[in-house]
Amino acid sequence: DSFTCYPTAPTPYHPVPLSLSICLWQMAINNIMSHWSRSNSENPTAQVTAKEALLSLVQGTEGKAWSASQSGWSSGSPLSVCQWEGITCKIGFNDSLSKVTSIRLPNAGLSGTIPTELGQLTYLEEFNLKGNLIRGSIPSELANLKQLNHLDLSDCLLTGTLPNRFESSTLSMLLLNENGLSGHFFNDETSPHLTSIQEIRLENNLLTGTIHSPTILQMGNLNTLSLSQNEISGVIPGYALGSLSNLEYLYLDSNNLVGPLPANLAQAGKSKIKELWVQSNALSGTVPATYERFDKLTDFFIDDNRLTGALTPNLCGPEINADFFNLIPDDAEEKNYCDHIACPAGSVGAEGVYPCSSCVGGDAA
Repeated sequence: DSFTCYPTAPTPYHPVPLSLSICLWQMAINNIMSHWSRSNSENPTAQVTAKEALLSLVQGTEGKAWSASQSGWSSGSPLSVCQWEGITCKIGFNDSLSKVTSIRLPNAGLSGTIPTELGQLTYLEEFNLKGNLIRGSIPSELANLKQLNHLDLSDCLLTGTLPNRFESSTLSMLLLNENGLSGHFFNDETSPHLTSIQEIRLENNLLTGTIHSPTILQMGNLNTLSLSQNEISGVIPGYALGSLSNLEYLYLDSNNLVGPLPANLAQAGKSKIKELWVQSNALSGTVPATYERFDKLTDFFIDDNRLTGALTPNLCGPEINADFFNLIPDDAEEKNYCDHIACPAGSVGAEGVYPCSSCVGGDAA
């Protein structure tokens, strides 16, 4: 058998007109942009939805008066929402693809509640309404935002229950102090925010219950925990708090805490606490010798408790509670550095600390 090969006839070349090429190219670009917009914007009408969500903060006649004094903040404003007062965006290819990432309006005179519509701003990273007349509760729609990094609603008029969960695994600052929030401190150890949180400010609220150890153990990045002036009860979870190697500022004063000052709060190799406030509770027992490990300690307030015994001398020094002795010469005879922390047995002070004077009628303090 034999084969005969024949050359293949070349395919005829038909040049595409330039106008048709441009048209096809434009159609392809439009299709790509349309798909990108659908998959990456908050919804098909992202800009309209963002405007509506933001304008939900403008409530009643007070809100209208407030918005009139701001740049933007009205449905008829010619400005993009990204140009409104206090708004920051991540800019896209066009206005419809821009995403609101920050609402920053501290001490702005805004009055109202936190609207659920803010939950539509799924790219929101910062929400700061500190020092405004914000009433009502924190809606779950806000707590469910997964990109939230900084939440500051301190010094407002909030009430209701503290959310037990925040769904953002990047939340680092949670500032809700100076409000009327009730409920318990976080007790859901599966909440995504626990592993990223660095600062929690909840002082001067109405929180009750105990400090949940399994939750604390998840807060490996925590630097500051302030629960002062609440109604928290139970004991101080020493092992859990002492396991946090980044913890430097711990404020638990003016609560209903009982039991001893836990020795395992000061764990070898992890004791970085600089300020420890536990005054005005119902703590008992003695001050543990392990607290000598707090070699960076500058504030240590334990007065107004039921503590007994003497302080270990190595815990006392000129750098601890130094403000008490600001007006006393360094060589003054009455300068006892342990008096910075607590008056010794047989003496008393107006606040349990320096200046101390002998008790009237005996040695018992």
